[in-house]
Amino acid sequence: MKKILVPAAIAALVSVAPLAALAKTTGNYSGTVKSVNTSNETVTLTDGETFSLDYAGMANQLKPGTTVNLRWEDVNGETRVMRVLPS
Repeated sequence: MKKILVPAAIAALVSVAPLAALAKTTGNYSGTVKSVNTSNETVTLTDGETFSLDYAGMANQLKPGTTVNLRWEDVNGETRVMRVLPS
């Protein structure tokens, strides 16, 4: 019985681990823009979440009061907006 459980447990961990890592490194986030800081290249939503922008021109797509869908990635521990999606 022990010989069967160990390989099964290892297989389960190996198959789930990549999915858990992916879930923490990329995603979508929806909200209403509270402010855009062009000098820091960040956007803050009305719920308090703040994201770094991937490039400075992205700030032109974000206006306070508008609802947005943001595609973000974890880049070296920083939550960075990679795309602004239609809301």
